[in-house]
Amino acid sequence: MKNLLITLLLMGLILPVMATYNLPRPNLNPFSINNPALSNLKMSHSMGFEAGTSSMGSGYYLSRYTNHMKYQFNPKLELDVDLNFVNFGSLNTNTGFALNDDNNSKILPEFSLRYKPSDSMSFEIRMSQGLLTQQRPWYEKW
Repeated sequence: MKNLLITLLLMGLILPVMATYNLPRPNLNPFSINNPALSNLKMSHSMGFEAGTSSMGSGYYLSRYTNHMKYQFNPKLELDVDLNFVNFGSLNTNTGFALNDDNNSKILPEFSLRYKPSDSMSFEIRMSQGLLTQQRPWYEKW
């Protein structure tokens, strides 16, 4: 009991003294705004919705949320990443408004890596999945 009382008394004296000094505190949060690795990251968001119907009573709907991220490694090298969260399906308006059972959700990632060593030369690697329906490849169209 005596040791507990002495410990509490010492903590009661030492803690206010330590609080008056501005001791350096490390920032261990990797997602901090002051983190130098995140200072080159830019992020934006977009959202869209579309729907349509024909005079025959068939229709569709599509909603999309996109997270755009751009990271600049240096003035010559830049990475763009888009994460598209897409929800789509069909509907029937013949006898009333009814959604069909073909509701689908997909994540369609896209990215591009651009390297521009000089004003007259640039290299780009791009991966894109913009189409929701299967179409014939460009080399099979002829």
